[in-house]
Amino acid sequence: MSNTATGPVSSATQLLSALSLDGRNSAEGRQINSSALEFLLPELVNALVSTTLRTKQISERIALGLDAQEDASDKHSPSTEKGQEYNATTIPGNPSMGSGWLDLPEDEELVEQVCVKLEMVGFRVGKRIAERFSPLSRRLTDTLDIVKFICKDVWTLLFNRQVDNLKTNHRGVYVLQDNKFKWFLRMSGNNGGAAAARRAQPYIWLPCGIIRGILDSFGTNTVVIAETLGLPQCTFQIKVVSEEQMVARA
Repeated sequence: MSNTATGPVSSATQLLSALSLDGRNSAEGRQINSSALEFLLPELVNALVSTTLRTKQISERIALGLDAQEDASDKHSPSTEKGQEYNATTIPGNPSMGSGWLDLPEDEELVEQVCVKLEMVGFRVGKRIAERFSPLSRRLTDTLDIVKFICKDVWTLLFNRQVDNLKTNHRGVYVLQDNKFKWFLRMSGNNGGAAAARRAQPYIWLPCGIIRGILDSFGTNTVVIAETLGLPQCTFQIKVVSEEQMVARA
């Protein structure tokens, strides 16, 4: 059961982590179309929502003492055949938002769990990206220089453009503003404002994790959050934290 539930997510995570994102630093010079990540992202979110929802449903049944009945009923059910087990919990995309983009369920707790998982996927991807630029680790010792590196080189690598604006209070807080965040350019819908911001929420946690993973690889502990006041604009806030603060948050 657990292997089936996490299979799609594990595969997506492995694919993201294994990407050779910088051919210049790769012995084999492998390359991949930049659109692949855009196509993969909605599927990753969809898989996480589906499996998280399924896990929650199973937990609720166990809490009610219904797990035995579920096993008995599923044992002879055609829906448990391979490849069909999660059809009932797969969330379809909303055509008005563009192909593959997901209209989120109303369950805020579930959405929060999905965002946490996406951030962790991004964190691992960020660590792998940092490995590709490991020769820079001796030169990028100042946090501001690392953030500038993210704004210029990493953003160009991922989104084919640099961050539009970088601000800092020089006390460990950095604000990155992207006025045309690439992953939001194809996201549209009939409802704007708060509805659009909520719909976009999961898709900004992956880059939050990427930023945190890169900074962590350079020895800087951070908390990264993001918000959008209107698509396709997106703002990322990076806050440097101490080891004690990290432990307290955990």
